[in-house]
Amino acid sequence: MADPNLDEINTLTTKKIMPGLVDNFFKNSPILAFLKRNRYKVWTGGPQIQENFLFKPMKGGFYRKGATFDITKHQTMAGLLFDPRFAEVNVTEYTEDVEVIVRGPEAVLSLVNAHLGDAALTLSAILAIALYHHGQNLAGADRSAALNGLEEALTDGTNTTWNGNTFTSYGQQARVDVSPALNSPTGLISDPNVNGAINYRTLEHSYQSCVIGDEHPVIGCTTNRCMGFINENFQPQQRIDTLEPTIGYPGLKFKQATIIEDQYAPGQDGVNDPDIGNYNAAAETFWWLNPGKEGDNAFLNLYFSSSPKYQFGWTGFKVAQDSTVVAGQILFGGNFTARAMRLMRALYGITR
Repeated sequence: MADPNLDEINTLTTKKIMPGLVDNFFKNSPILAFLKRNRYKVWTGGPQIQENFLFKPMKGGFYRKGATFDITKHQTMAGLLFDPRFAEVNVTEYTEDVEVIVRGPEAVLSLVNAHLGDAALTLSAILAIALYHHGQNLAGADRSAALNGLEEALTDGTNTTWNGNTFTSYGQQARVDVSPALNSPTGLISDPNVNGAINYRTLEHSYQSCVIGDEHPVIGCTTNRCMGFINENFQPQQRIDTLEPTIGYPGLKFKQATIIEDQYAPGQDGVNDPDIGNYNAAAETFWWLNPGKEGDNAFLNLYFSSSPKYQFGWTGFKVAQDSTVVAGQILFGGNFTARAMRLMRALYGITR
């Protein structure tokens, strides 16, 4: 004869479930946090988002008395066009669970609230990973439904990116037609593929290549492993800990920038997750970013629809017609844009 389902101890005592739910899955993206706090733009509607830029000077020069001026008009300004992109995270419940089982004093946590919190974190992770990818339709890599991320923005149309792609256009504008306005800088460190160590020379010259006047990188973003490489390769007197001033995130001071760790930046410790996206790379990546000033002159913008429903809004549960299953979605509508590529750049292939 088989033993009873419960022994005497478990028959006469109740189990104590501690309140609270510990997150053992999601990671942190200070870049997404920075954009949501400081470069949050409301997109009020329309078929596209347009970002304008200057790419050529006016005609002019020295002349002699009596000379005839060249009054030919030529175009000096253009615009980048971005389609709105949409993302969702689904929450499905059985009404028996919500209405009958997980309720009353026996319900330590609200099942629905726990799942909605998970959904919001999931959507944030999807966006954070997408920021480092592209939003174009490439052969074998159609991401035309995703954000137009940093991978396609911070390149030059010739060199490959960290993911092995080449982007001859950005914001529906061919780079060659407005060259070099949409190209990331090169300088002494001309190849974005470091293919080796991240040393002081690489950081110094890649940083300097992004400096024009009083404009300079504000954030250096990289992986945890690459931050370890930097600390290994730098002398103690070269390492100064600091906080990123706008989001209070700890980092390493380098000139006028703060180098911070983003666990969703592509690197060897990243994961190709079927649910939220791929942030794995053969080697580490590093990103010099200059978000510009707040307002209309910002260089990086994260657009959200003016509709509250598409600002991580909840659709509410929709009841299935043939069962007790209910489902709803948390939604995002908007896009990510950059428009001062000469002040920012990406490095990859960092192995030590």
